[in-house]
Amino acid sequence: MKLFLDTNVILEYLEARSEYLYVKHIFDDIEDGKHEAYISTGSVYTLTYLILSALKRNRIYRPEQIIESRKILNNIMHLIHVIDLKHESIVSAINDEHFTDLEDSYQYRCALEHKCDVLITINTKDYKDTNNNAIHVLSPRQFVENIL
Repeated sequence: MKLFLDTNVILEYLEARSEYLYVKHIFDDIEDGKHEAYISTGSVYTLTYLILSALKRNRIYRPEQIIESRKILNNIMHLIHVIDLKHESIVSAINDEHFTDLEDSYQYRCALEHKCDVLITINTKDYKDTNNNAIHVLSPRQFVENIL
């Protein structure tokens, strides 16, 4: 199964938030080859920024900050493929009135464009007006409990 992971799913794992165990289960299955996982190029930029910021808050500075960031990002890249979004799809996402958050619209278009089966996100309500026949939008908990 092709899974598209919203940026917040990876943050859920990195920061051990409330759905951490569900995300860990998904990552374990990905590592075992049961699913293919994808994130958008935009997610990589956002994750890099947030990882660097978190390290700085924890008083980790250069060069250790870069070393640790690379380690974390390489671990993510080991499990997850990065996919891009075509210009036309970005324009469609910008103008999609189903979304009030443009980042969610980009993520949705990216998942659709690459024919992912499921978009996994912590904030399913942000995708409530989308066509669930085109792609299933589920939280990590919903995915583990209903699909796995």
